[in-house]
Order: sequence, then C-alpha cells, then structure tokens
Amino acid sequence: MTYYNSAKLVMVVSTLVFLSGSLPQGHALTGLLNITQIQFTTLQLACTPTGNPPSGGGAAGVAAATLNGTCNGATGTLGMLLTNATGFANGLFTFAQDILFDPSRGMPCFVILNLPVTGTTCTLLPPTGVLQAASQLVSVLPGPLGGLVARVTTGPWVYMP
Repeated sequence: MTYYNSAKLVMVVSTLVFLSGSLPQGHALTGLLNITQIQFTTLQLACTPTGNPPSGGGAAGVAAATLNGTCNGATGTLGMLLTNATGFANGLFTFAQDILFDPSRGMPCFVILNLPVTGTTCTLLPPTGVLQAASQLVSVLPGPLGGLVARVTTGPWVYMP
C-alpha cells in the first residue's frame, strides 16, 4: 500500500511540475487587471498622408476629427473623442462591461479614425479606409466607482485600407 501511495504522489507532483513549467513565464493570473475605464491621450493627428506628424514637426493638426475606440474587439460602446485645434485628443472611455488584460502583453485597445474625415480642411489624409493607433499603457489608477482606470497614450497612426 505504501508503494502505491508513493507512486501516486510522485505522479501528482510530476504533473504539477510539468504543467507549471509549460505556462508562459511572467504571465501569472495574479497579473490580470480589471479595467473599467481608459483615459486616452493621443499623439497628434497631423494633416499628412499618414496622419503622423513629420519627424521635425511643423505639420498642422486635424481639428474636430471624430475618433472612436475599440478594446478586445468591442466597438461602438466606448464613446468617442474629438481632436482639438492642434490635432490632439484627450478623453475617457467607460466600458459597459469590465475587461481583463495582462499588462505584460500590452493593451488590447486602439483609437480609430474612419476615413474620409469630414468637417476639416485637411485634404492630405487618404479618402477611404481607417487610421488606427495602438494604445500604450502609462499607468493604472484606482477608479472612482471601483475597478481600475488605465491611463494610456497612443502610438503612431497606421493606415488600414
């Protein structure tokens, strides 16, 4: 009977060691964050063919462009942002349902500009498609109603035909 119990214990321990070794390193479940809101600050939406300002600066911003958000593929419920006179946008998206994400894998959120842009004088942006900018986590703060607020900025605009 002792041999059977020892063999069973060795099998259980071996299985646990194998399973823990096969998990991605540095991605423990305790690292998942429950995000209820995202506070965005975008890079400038410039009046250029790519939407990105030139490296030396000096491009005019696209004012009053409507930006939408998407997170984990969910769209339409996050709200929208309007760019200011210089092409930047700041805003807060509140989720109807909280999202879980692992910060070591990056934010699964984007700011999107559907083309064509109406109501602006910029004619250099592409006439069709989408410009999207990936979010980059800056910090995480406690939310006013529970949950967490992710403060993010965006990377460069990427054209999606």
